[in-house]
Amino acid sequence: MTRVRGAAFAVGLLLCAGTRPEALGAPAVPVGRGAALPPYQPARQVAGTVRVWGSPADGPLIQALAAGFARFQPGVRILVTLHGPESTFAGVYMDVADLAFMAREIRVPLETMAFQWVHHYPPFTVQIADAGLGASVGRARPGVNLAFFVSRANPLSCLTLRQLDDVFSADHRRGGRDARRWGALGLQGRWAGRPIHVYGPPLGSIASVFIRHAVLEGSFKWNPAYREVRGGWSEVLGAVARDPDGIAFAPPLPGNPALKTLRVAASSAAPCVALDARTAQTHAYPLARSIDVALDRRPGTPLRPQVKEFLRFILSRQGEDIIARNGAYLPLSASGLRRQLGRLQ
Repeated sequence: MTRVRGAAFAVGLLLCAGTRPEALGAPAVPVGRGAALPPYQPARQVAGTVRVWGSPADGPLIQALAAGFARFQPGVRILVTLHGPESTFAGVYMDVADLAFMAREIRVPLETMAFQWVHHYPPFTVQIADAGLGASVGRARPGVNLAFFVSRANPLSCLTLRQLDDVFSADHRRGGRDARRWGALGLQGRWAGRPIHVYGPPLGSIASVFIRHAVLEGSFKWNPAYREVRGGWSEVLGAVARDPDGIAFAPPLPGNPALKTLRVAASSAAPCVALDARTAQTHAYPLARSIDVALDRRPGTPLRPQVKEFLRFILSRQGEDIIARNGAYLPLSASGLRRQLGRLQ
């Protein structure tokens, strides 16, 4: 099985304080929670620079957040460097970035190890949104929720995390065993003896690494029959659409009538949950993903004032509205937002 690396590129830009979100093409879409989210009110007027590293795909969102923040804090410059998802966090432990806009979960220990070698304490992370449902995957977004798909003719409707591990892994850290035929998942009749054909993106992709951690519990031992599909999510879904015995993980993209999305249960005693905006935002879906930023904060010490105010703006009605307008990610619930605000103290 071979691995495919995507091309990365770097763009540096300085955002001027007068830029307006409307000028950046943000559609007028309400957050959907209204007054449930607290508005941003500056704790104090601050000045200085906040250096943000992120991915090119997230450039417009970071620009819009910086422009909205500038309306309240014109004395702060947001300096943005866009390299790519795999190098974003390096800016923090190399002390050339104050915030790493991860656009996904930080990897433990792969990405945290270098930081801890330098600083001798773990990085500080803040969730700013929930992962989206695939509307912007054409722009190579790393943070997107993933569902599991089979042929619409397949009678299967739900799998537990342990059953998914049985299908996709080889060493079964969840305590199960190989599921290589559909009968091992409870299907009967003519389906029982049919082989399970496993498809997915290259194993080095961000999505595959997430599934390895969330489903395979960190194991590197995938099902040896895993078929890496190159090209993009449409190709992954197309492979399953052409194969009645196929199963794959991908974002829930529209326009695939030949496929069925499986519900997922955390255990055999838990309910089967379909992936949608509500279950992603409440994390009722067992594989719901978060969108985080990471930074250097020594335990027991306050955040730099300009960094704290920028994060407080993102975690506000205005900031979450900008996230909703951008459309790539889902804004936090009111309770989730309050939890993250509390972590800034």
